[in-house]
Amino acid sequence: MTDTTLSLTRDQMQADIAAEIGIPLAEVEPDESLVDLGLDSMQVMTLLMKWGEVIPGLEFSLFMEAETFEEWWQIAAEAQAA
Repeated sequence: MTDTTLSLTRDQMQADIAAEIGIPLAEVEPDESLVDLGLDSMQVMTLLMKWGEVIPGLEFSLFMEAETFEEWWQIAAEAQAA
């Protein structure tokens, strides 16, 4: 039986990004460029593998085209709603 109550929250996504980059949570602001904060493509893949356990089918290319935390959250929220 699958647990369908699992979801990724905005706060968890923000915390995961901060932890992956190794910066304080407060530095991951909605309109801040994640690349400018130091996030690289390998870290994106690591995050997507983690989040993919909760949200199947997240597309790497969508996240690479998006620049900000807010844009990433919108991608994840839409994927969860689908």
